[in-house]
Amino acid sequence: MKDKILNLVYNFFIKSSDFNGIPLRSISKEMEIEYEKSINIIKELVNEGSITIQSSTNPHIIGFGIFPIEKQIQILEQAKDTKVKIQKIGEVEIRFERTKFPICLYPSSDYLKINRDVAGFNNAFYIQQLALGEPQLKPVFFEIEVLDRYFNDPRFDFNFKDYSGRISCRYDENGKAILRDEDNVFLKSFGLGVDENNNRLAVVYLRYLKDLTAEHQMYWKGKEKSGKCTMLEEYRQNTIEGNWSSSHSIFSAFLAEQKAINELTQLIFSKTIFRKTFESEERPKEFTFFFVPTLKNYNDFILLLDKMISENIDKDFFEGKIALFEYKEVEEGIVEKQWKGTLQLFEEWLRGEYEFKDQETAAKLFKPLKKIRRERQTPAHRINENEYDSKYIERQKEVMKEAYSVFRNLRFVFQQHPSALDYGIPKWLEKGQIKVF
Repeated sequence: MKDKILNLVYNFFIKSSDFNGIPLRSISKEMEIEYEKSINIIKELVNEGSITIQSSTNPHIIGFGIFPIEKQIQILEQAKDTKVKIQKIGEVEIRFERTKFPICLYPSSDYLKINRDVAGFNNAFYIQQLALGEPQLKPVFFEIEVLDRYFNDPRFDFNFKDYSGRISCRYDENGKAILRDEDNVFLKSFGLGVDENNNRLAVVYLRYLKDLTAEHQMYWKGKEKSGKCTMLEEYRQNTIEGNWSSSHSIFSAFLAEQKAINELTQLIFSKTIFRKTFESEERPKEFTFFFVPTLKNYNDFILLLDKMISENIDKDFFEGKIALFEYKEVEEGIVEKQWKGTLQLFEEWLRGEYEFKDQETAAKLFKPLKKIRRERQTPAHRINENEYDSKYIERQKEVMKEAYSVFRNLRFVFQQHPSALDYGIPKWLEKGQIKVF
C-alpha cells in the first residue's frame, strides 16, 4: 500500500501542468481506504523521506520550502480531526474541508532526483529545478545586466516602474510575435534586489523563470548571482503578502511634484508652466532605477531628464510677464538679440513674482537644474569612449535627489500663493516615505 500511495503522489506531480501536489483526502478516495489509515501510511512515507507535504492557503504548489519532518508529522496527525462539509446547490453536491490550511502531498526532492529523468527538458534549467521539487517562490538573483538585452531591444515590451517590472515579446497587427519562437518570451514579474555591497540586482521567482524559452533560460542562467543577496522589501510585500508598499520611489515622487507644479500654475496663473507631465503611460521607460552603470547610459539619462525639465518649460508661460530676450554686445559697437533660455526665464520670473529673503536663495534653487543642463551639453560636444563603472549609479541617485528637491521646493513656493491655499497635495507626496532604491 505504501508503494501504491507513493506512486500515486509521484505520478500526480509529474503529470500535473504546474508541478502540483495531490490533495491529502484524494489518497483515501483513490486507494479506497479509511482516511485516518491513509494518513498513518503517509506519515511513514514522510518519515522515510519519500513524501513531503504542503499546508497553507495554497498548498497546490511548493511555495517557499519544506517543513521539518517533525512539523509535517504534527500537521498530518492534526488533519485526522479535519471534517468535510457538504453543500448542495440544486443537484450538485460540493464537498470541502473545514480548514484554512488544506494539505497536498509531493514526492520529496531526494526521491525525485533519484527517480525522475529531466533530460527531456533539455536546457530549460529552471523547469528542471521545479520538476525536481524546488520551491516555486524561490527568489533567484541575477546581475542587473541581464535585463539590458530586453531594455534596449524595441522588439520586446519592457515595463519597469519603481521596484518591479515585466517583459514580453511584441506582436504585430495580426497578433503574431515579431520575433522567432525561441525569443517569444514572457516574464510576468521581476524585481530589484541588492548584493552584499548594495549593488542593484534583478530578482525573479522560479515559477516565472520557467515561462522563458529554453534559449533564454540558458542566457539567464549565465547571469545568476550567488552570495548574500536580498530583494527589496517593497517587492516582497507586494508579491508575497499582496500589500502595496507605503513607500514610493523618488522617480514617482519627482513626476508627482511636476504634476502638482503644473496644476498650481494653472490654478494661479491660468496656464501651466510645463508643456506636459509624464505620469502613468506617459512615463518614459528610461526614467527608472533600472540602470546598467555605463557612461552612455548615464549620459542618456541626463539627456532625458533635461528634456523633461528645461526643454519642457513652456516659454509662452512668460509671454507678457518678462522680456523673452536680451541684447548682448558681441563686439565693440555691435549688439545682438539673444533669446533667453527656459531656466533663465523661469528664475528671472520667479524672482520678480515671489519675494526671496536674498538673491542667493533663488540662485541655489535653480543651481541643480542648470547643472543638469550643462551635463547634458557635454556629451553633445565631445566624443567619449563608453565605460562601465558603478560610480554612475551613485551619480544617477544624486542627480535625482537634487532634481526632486528642486521640484518639491518650487511646489512649496507656489503653494504659498493666496489663490492656491485650497489646493490639496496627495498625502503620500506630502508625508509619504520617498525612497532611493
